[in-house]
Amino acid sequence: MISKKIEEAINKQINEEMFSSYLYLSMTAYFDSLNLKGFANWMMVQQKEEMDHAMKFYRYL
Repeated sequence: MISKKIEEAINKQINEEMFSSYLYLSMTAYFDSLNLKGFANWMMVQQKEEMDHAMKFYRYL
């Protein structure tokens, strides 16, 4: 069992990772709207990476 302090820190990090993921997703939509497919793809790759980070922390808990 992990301490409450560590649990709270991990939860905060999960929130930060998910926030970043959603931010990248919004940038994906923006670049898609400008028909900048390369930029949109790059942002989607970053979005997935951030969500993977969040899920790693989630699975740890």
